Amino acid sequence: MIIVGVRYKHHPISLLKMIEDQKNKSHIKNPDNSFSRRRFFFHSGAAIFTTTLLSSCEGIIEDIFPKSDKAEEKEEEEQVPDRDKTLAFFGDSLTIGAGGTAPYGSIVAAALAGRPVLSDGIVGQVASRIAVRQGGTPLTISIDGNKLNGIKPVKITKLSNSFLSTPTNYDEYSRTGTVGGVRCTIRRTANAELGENYTITPAAVSVLDVPEDSEFLLEDASRLKTATQILWYGRNNIGKSDAEDQIIAALDSSIAYITAPARYLVLGVLLGQSDRKDTDNYKQVTAINEKLAAKYGKSFVEMTPPTDAELAEISYSPSDDDRTDLENLNFPRGLRADVGTDEIHLNDKGYQIIANRVIARIKELKF
Repeated sequence: MIIVGVRYKHHPISLLKMIEDQKNKSHIKNPDNSFSRRRFFFHSGAAIFTTTLLSSCEGIIEDIFPKSDKAEEKEEEEQVPDRDKTLAFFGDSLTIGAGGTAPYGSIVAAALAGRPVLSDGIVGQVASRIAVRQGGTPLTISIDGNKLNGIKPVKITKLSNSFLSTPTNYDEYSRTGTVGGVRCTIRRTANAELGENYTITPAAVSVLDVPEDSEFLLEDASRLKTATQILWYGRNNIGKSDAEDQIIAALDSSIAYITAPARYLVLGVLLGQSDRKDTDNYKQVTAINEKLAAKYGKSFVEMTPPTDAELAEISYSPSDDDRTDLENLNFPRGLRADVGTDEIHLNDKGYQIIANRVIARIKELKF
């Protein structure tokens, strides 16, 4: 037995009896008073550090010196391993802030210090294409001649999903990943005369055989599996008969891909300016959002019109036209891009509303 700092006059069993007797004495009006017990403990010459004694006295010592809430919280935090603090936003043009000046994810990251952020959106994309970029839906390819050609681009002859395609522009999009263990870049180009073209280019010289329907593993998707993911899918599915099934299937595959325990938010489908009550689009969007809310619970973020409190938070005073939009259960036109040319996207004030909702939910769920 090791004794530190004091003389030890009592046998351990006698000491325990003394502690118990002191605990039960009637003149101690509050048996939970840790100060009086601590004083007795030290006056009894019991500042002892020994594995055997601490083990046998564990229950009594905890009763004498109960842990504070803060101590328990600290201990809990220490038991939780470090986790990925990245915020990964996947979606379409709404995700990259079309109509505003920056992705709404940057607003979220600015409010949550020390959180790296990535916003991956391509304009005009439906949910199934977003799910491929996110990683939840596997991507397979076939290439011309079934072989890589040094460091030259090789035409992709077959894709399981045109995951970089959009009907809205001819911009070039690319993503890096691996096929057969070789790092490559897939690139989409397009023009009015020739349409779309997909190629694959190795990062280093390679003549790897690439069998038909080989899986291509996207680098960003794999890297972000451990991130907190914010998924805003489905606006470009609206108006199609299978919109609900396609959106939910894409979301389910994406959520299943996230490393468990998955940390994710699902944003509701945003109504367009002309999607007023009693229109087919309004009914479809409302029905889909009800399904998403029921399915994803606290991880679902509503796309309902902003409340007076939310408008006050961004210092926005609605106009009469805005009030009319709000009465029609829609986002006010003053929070949208120019409604004369764009009835879907928001402006910076509108994206601030979305960002504030995401921030609040991340804090609530401790993501």
